[in-house]
Amino acid sequence: MNNIHLIGQRQLKESPKRKKRKPNYFKTPKGNLLIILIGLAALVSIATVSYHGLLNMGVAVVTSVLLDYAVMRLQKRKRLVPDGALLTGIIIGMVMSPVTHWQIVFLTAAISIASKHLLAFRKKPIFNPAAFGLLVVLLLFSTGQDWWGGLPDLSAWFLIVLLAGGYWVTSKVRKFPLVFTFLGLYFSVYLAIAMFGTADVSDMFRVPFLNSALFLAFFMMTDPPTSPSKPIEQVLFSLVAVGISAWINLSFGGLSFLLAGLLSANLWHTIVSAIKRAVDKTR
Repeated sequence: MNNIHLIGQRQLKESPKRKKRKPNYFKTPKGNLLIILIGLAALVSIATVSYHGLLNMGVAVVTSVLLDYAVMRLQKRKRLVPDGALLTGIIIGMVMSPVTHWQIVFLTAAISIASKHLLAFRKKPIFNPAAFGLLVVLLLFSTGQDWWGGLPDLSAWFLIVLLAGGYWVTSKVRKFPLVFTFLGLYFSVYLAIAMFGTADVSDMFRVPFLNSALFLAFFMMTDPPTSPSKPIEQVLFSLVAVGISAWINLSFGGLSFLLAGLLSANLWHTIVSAIKRAVDKTR
């Protein structure tokens, strides 16, 4: 019996180690986001029989992926998979107006990828790359942004599809405190202003502003590298985003308020992370 036991142990030692299976990419948070975004883009294009948005998306995706891949090669990274750049390009294409000239789309994608690598803290981008590129180009060229990825050109019933896709993505990245706080506070602020204030903010509850707020909350604010993971920090993150975006909207108007609010929250998150790191080092 002892001999049999020893032989069994020897066979176990000599047997090759089982290789860990790589997780299915399309079951990861990035993979889920990719599927949802492509599905929304296809739905809009088919329903409206317009494919100009897809063409701009293609320009943004190719530009983002190639530039990101080139930078990673220069940095001699082991993992050369620009999936983050792919998502950045898709989001840019789904926010910019389908009639935007391809050169502007190209520039937006280039600025986005540049910000990802140049404006970083601990090898993570400070700002959401897509939001940064979109805001810079908007301020420079007053480009059109109709957030068609949020389904503003379809029937109101399609909001169910947007909400379902957004809920699914949010569950995968575990950002419910962030999304619920942002949307709850965002619409509460404008409801209070509509009821007791002097400004006319009724458009915030209509297409396309309603759709753009939902798209931003579900698919841009939840970006893991540029948003916090702890629930309390997610709540504070959303408070900053709503406060800044509402202030800019009421003070200056325009189309930049949502992007500016998100980028302000991104910066706040980085500052808090830097302070925490500095405090930990002194202990």
